[in-house]
Amino acid sequence: MRARYWLLLGLATLVLQQLWANTATAHAHGGVDPGQSVLSAWNPNPLPSLGVFLAAYLYVTGMGRWVRPSHPASRWQKVSFFTGLLVIFLALQSPLDPLSDHYFFIHQFQHLLLRMVGPLLVLLGAPLTPMLRGLPPWALRGVVRPLVGNPQVRQLYQRLTNPVFTTMLFMGLLYLWQVPTLQNLVVRNSLVHGTMHFTMLFSGFLFWWLVIDPKPHRSRLHYGLRVLYLGVIVIPNTLLGASITFSSQVLYPAYTELEQPFALSHLIDQQLGGLILWVAGDMMSILAAGIVMMLWYQREMEQERAQQLKAVPGDATPSQR
Repeated sequence: MRARYWLLLGLATLVLQQLWANTATAHAHGGVDPGQSVLSAWNPNPLPSLGVFLAAYLYVTGMGRWVRPSHPASRWQKVSFFTGLLVIFLALQSPLDPLSDHYFFIHQFQHLLLRMVGPLLVLLGAPLTPMLRGLPPWALRGVVRPLVGNPQVRQLYQRLTNPVFTTMLFMGLLYLWQVPTLQNLVVRNSLVHGTMHFTMLFSGFLFWWLVIDPKPHRSRLHYGLRVLYLGVIVIPNTLLGASITFSSQVLYPAYTELEQPFALSHLIDQQLGGLILWVAGDMMSILAAGIVMMLWYQREMEQERAQQLKAVPGDATPSQR
């Protein structure tokens, strides 16, 4: 219990420090102000920090209430969950966000964290049961249970978690936001910028929800299909990243409209962004496929042990009974 309160106090302190820093150096969404230190250019929008704090609070509170867990979270799962929250926090609140208005490659790195790294780490922490247990009773009984029992909500959930739809959404949004007209608008308009981040994060969690299936949730996909699922997205990801990398002209002129904190050719910036999208994105898919295969092996070992335990009484002879 004491560790829980210290953790929450540390998270709250981090959020308050970030909010205080923003009140001193707040600027309109438009990147780093001329003469401003990059290290002080944090995103002034407090919503991501509050969201991360709320998720951490529910997780830690739920762990405290989970007296006799049927599937206790291991230490590495807890570390994975909080590391994932930290990745999302840094992607949305740290100087990465203002700098993404100046550099296309930083924007692509930010997308990688939001779509692939953060959601993957959070779900590897198996947060479903702890976060549900962390909810106040009125929210659990008055909101969650009615929603879960609603046939229309369940039908919507089935459609959203359809593997074909999830894959198309995951890759379709990535392609959509790389269209030059929209990408330029993202840099120039804070509302569109925020919408892009939300859709990237949402599609990332939805995609990894079917791949990782944190207990007690079970994906409708067999582990072998999940590996294939991850292999399928490599092809369109490679095509998109390679097309941007090898483009001989600047596709996104909006990045040329703001003064750069450090000098970098706009074409090289674009090529670096394409490489991050291409190489880093493909490597994340390969790494995730390896994780899925390890989870598959672990699941097979658990089932084999369970079958052996069930077989022991049946193997006994009548005299032994």
